[in-house]
Amino acid sequence: MKVLFVFDDQEYSSFFVYDLTSGVNSLLRVSPEIKIQKLTLGELYTQVPIEKFLAYFSVAFSIEVKKYLILKKEDSLLGVKEAGLDEDGKMPVTVYKDFIALKNGQQFIKGEQRLTLDEIDAYISYQIDQNGRIDVFERQEDIIRLMKRKTVRPSLSAITNNYGTVKEHSGSNLNLKDMLKLGTGYLAKGNARMNKTNVPENGSYSLSGNFPYHLDRIDWEKNRVKLRSDLIE
Repeated sequence: MKVLFVFDDQEYSSFFVYDLTSGVNSLLRVSPEIKIQKLTLGELYTQVPIEKFLAYFSVAFSIEVKKYLILKKEDSLLGVKEAGLDEDGKMPVTVYKDFIALKNGQQFIKGEQRLTLDEIDAYISYQIDQNGRIDVFERQEDIIRLMKRKTVRPSLSAITNNYGTVKEHSGSNLNLKDMLKLGTGYLAKGNARMNKTNVPENGSYSLSGNFPYHLDRIDWEKNRVKLRSDLIE
């Protein structure tokens, strides 16, 4: 089973494809800046219903994905506010490298930090970092993982008891059987080794201008997951 998880921030949403096929533990992390002819993937996401987006996405990357789960960034921040902040209004986060956040211009320093809600917002907002890498995927996953540890237990009872809540507070076409598979698969082994691939992969793309960067050209021959040739602008 492949599930498209959308970390929804409008045209700067991040797209994660979890492959929960038996014996497989892989994750694709797809940039919203990839162009599908004239539109970026993020722009396309904001302009069509999710069912059409799934169909376009599947055709574009030759990956059949029929299941989806959408988490709006503002909802994730609300979750952090309600369950993740300590009494001082901050959350402990391990920053794995120095970088400047474009959203607020803040310099984040490698090491253990305590971040406010606004700082977490900047920390997980999509961008290409000064070193030209799309490492924001790691930061987004870290915050989601931290929240999962505080609020989720991937047991059968937790999944069945909270199924209605998941359906109510997220965009999803997962049924209870899918949720059980997701819960006993990815959630249960969320800290296990997972094969992660960025799309585009590091070293396969060029950037436009100076920092702040945007994707310019992508050499799809250097990527394991390729955009269909007739969709390349």
